[in-house]
Amino acid sequence: MKQTLDTRQINAFVDGELGLESQLEIERHMRLDADLRERVEGARQLRSAVREHAEYHEMPSALRERLELLAEPKAQKPAASPRAAALVERWWGWRPAAASLALVAIGALAMNLATLQASRNDRLLDEVVSSHVRSTLGQHLVDVASSDHHTVKPWLSSKLDFSPPVNELHLPDCEFLGGRVDYLDGRPVAALVYRKGRHIVNAFVWPGTARDSKADFSTERGFQTARWSQGAMTHWVVSDVNREEFDAIVRAIQSAESAK
Repeated sequence: MKQTLDTRQINAFVDGELGLESQLEIERHMRLDADLRERVEGARQLRSAVREHAEYHEMPSALRERLELLAEPKAQKPAASPRAAALVERWWGWRPAAASLALVAIGALAMNLATLQASRNDRLLDEVVSSHVRSTLGQHLVDVASSDHHTVKPWLSSKLDFSPPVNELHLPDCEFLGGRVDYLDGRPVAALVYRKGRHIVNAFVWPGTARDSKADFSTERGFQTARWSQGAMTHWVVSDVNREEFDAIVRAIQSAESAK
């Protein structure tokens, strides 16, 4: 059965405003419903277009000149009528208060944006860990099982709308198992799977617009996680290996990308 969603629900899904259970439920339906995937992708593209191409309009020069004229000292301009003078005085008297209100509004907007971004990162962290747990407990660890990145990369590229970076990590006791298509942040992503000793490592990657950044490490439900941006790609890595081995894996992935 197809999942019937209205525009409001799709926008909430794309913006990461739904709870984890609702988010995962919609992702499950997206795997089976091409129309739903198309609607979600359209909403995501619209959001990106607004963020990237919204225009900032400056104050018209004529209006700026009129305000500057009103601000000149009385000795430099003809005497105004009492009514006009009162209006000008009232206008300029309100300017400090208006400026203060504007600063408060800008501060509140910045705080709201920061809160929304933090909430989005927390939600994505939950998704990453949940996807890792599902893959290790179920039978869907990889879609294409191969230790050769020349086999895995073309397969993933044929299933996704981007060509993911695929690297074999040259670390002791580390094996590249293959890859699969997963769903995170409301979109299909590449999941590269490694085995370090007896532990599974999931490395998720998908296109992003953020600048290159250092890895941000955290621990969630006993799992080591790291996220960063590199080469116009968003990276998330998760595993239950110890912190020292996890750091080495993250550095190996970053080094392999830098070497390209």
